[in-house]
Amino acid sequence: MRHIDQLFDLTGQVAIVTGGAAGIGAQMAYALGEAGANLVLAARKIERCQKEAEKMTQELQIDVLPVRCNVTKVEDIDALYDQVMNRFGRVDILINNSGATWGAPSLEYDLEGWKKVIDTNVTGTWLMCQRAGRVMAKQKYGRIINVASLAAFVGAAPEIMDAVAYQTSKAAVAGLTKDLAVKWAIHNITVNAIAPGWFPSKMTSATLDTKGEAMTRFIPMKRFGGEDELKTATLFLASPGAGYCTGVILSVDGGWVAV
Repeated sequence: MRHIDQLFDLTGQVAIVTGGAAGIGAQMAYALGEAGANLVLAARKIERCQKEAEKMTQELQIDVLPVRCNVTKVEDIDALYDQVMNRFGRVDILINNSGATWGAPSLEYDLEGWKKVIDTNVTGTWLMCQRAGRVMAKQKYGRIINVASLAAFVGAAPEIMDAVAYQTSKAAVAGLTKDLAVKWAIHNITVNAIAPGWFPSKMTSATLDTKGEAMTRFIPMKRFGGEDELKTATLFLASPGAGYCTGVILSVDGGWVAV
């Protein structure tokens, strides 16, 4: 029987976190780095990745690789995995956190906005999963965590959130997670998702600033998520100890979807 320290130890593992240089992505990256994993921070803005990588390297004493990557572009994803394999030779954990949103009334929703959200949140997540899955299947080990949302499970009144493509995309991420969990279990790859509620970030700041009071009425805990309240969920699903847990969508939302 393994000791609890072993079940949560990620020393020597390699974790890719898309959108890992800011917001909840950085919070999740810290969770893995603090448990000993070496990190790959991927985002469209390389300067932000480089700055966060330098900070994490100094604080956590791990190897952190910053990579510019737009997950809607196959060539960027291929280049990302080439860099990771050249540097580390393996991929143990993937967190798909890159995301986009577009707000507009549903009867007037722009097709370009729709495509932007779906291409990033759904197609980008799928492409990253597929590429990681190929590496993990050869290793006979892997942990994939997709970032869904409470929006995957509930509709939203337009005065709270008028972003139909985002709601749709996160439901698709939940479906993709469950299907890959079944298909890849034979390779000892677990595929799970975290469904965050509202956490302060650059993406959510405008909404929280203008609609925060109304939104907290839907949250039984009457507050938004904190700066470290995704870390334990992330570590659990990424850990060796979660080997019998797959196809799970874990809500971290203050009780919103329980209402």
